[in-house]
Amino acid sequence: MTQSAQAISASMNFSGRKMDFGFDFRDLPHYWYDNDPVKTHVLNALSCLFLEGERIFIDSVRAHEHLISDPVLQEQVKNFIKQEAIHGNEHHLFSEYLDTLGYPATEIERQERRGRKIITKILPASHRLAITCAIEHFTAMFAHQLLTNPELLEGMDPRIRELWKWHAVEETEHKGVCFDVYQHCNLPYRRRIFYMLIITTTFLLRETQLLAVFLWRDKKLFKWSSLKSGFRFFWTKPGIFPLIWKEYIDYFRRDFHPWQHDNRELLEAWEAEHSNYKLV
Repeated sequence: MTQSAQAISASMNFSGRKMDFGFDFRDLPHYWYDNDPVKTHVLNALSCLFLEGERIFIDSVRAHEHLISDPVLQEQVKNFIKQEAIHGNEHHLFSEYLDTLGYPATEIERQERRGRKIITKILPASHRLAITCAIEHFTAMFAHQLLTNPELLEGMDPRIRELWKWHAVEETEHKGVCFDVYQHCNLPYRRRIFYMLIITTTFLLRETQLLAVFLWRDKKLFKWSSLKSGFRFFWTKPGIFPLIWKEYIDYFRRDFHPWQHDNRELLEAWEAEHSNYKLV
């Protein structure tokens, strides 16, 4: 009998990993993703958003810890926080490297920090949890593509590819945790949907803005080659938007759960290939 999504989620046992990637960022090619400025800067810009994004996730879940009576979910929340804290630190180190290349990466992090403080001040914790659920769905969708789509990894420097795949594995492991906390606290469906619509708009606008900043620094923003590369990446090869569309739409169902998209085999495959990490 096929396990329910809720049963799969409850069975997930994970913790944070201290990874030793064994390379210095300074050894990376300038355009480490297929020697393509657009593809490289899509992920550079995304990386700059992670430090403060992870802190929003942690804060929103911590604010609901006292309401969680399920001991399994309590343990998952603790390990979710560990994983997200480690992710933020690794991406901050990458931001410091980007600074050395003349990109305003840590300044972007400071901007995001100011935004996080405003959000924390004006929005109740339950609304911030709805925001977290929405963003976690985006990260889970992108993580699935990173772990399954060879076309997406094509041309990526193999060293930094390992960094992104590790992050993708852990995002997949804990993709049900925030959603389970939201459901456990009996928070409303409409709020969850409202914030997914808001986050879809704001996240895409912010990512586009940062991509433009990075390309502007390289004097490549208005190049025809940049426009073609961006169109291919998002719409045709690999075509991120068409690939995630069905999974994105599923989020709007009342009976949705992240583990309805059961991809545990990807975690097992990654674990079988990696033994150079330390659990914390």
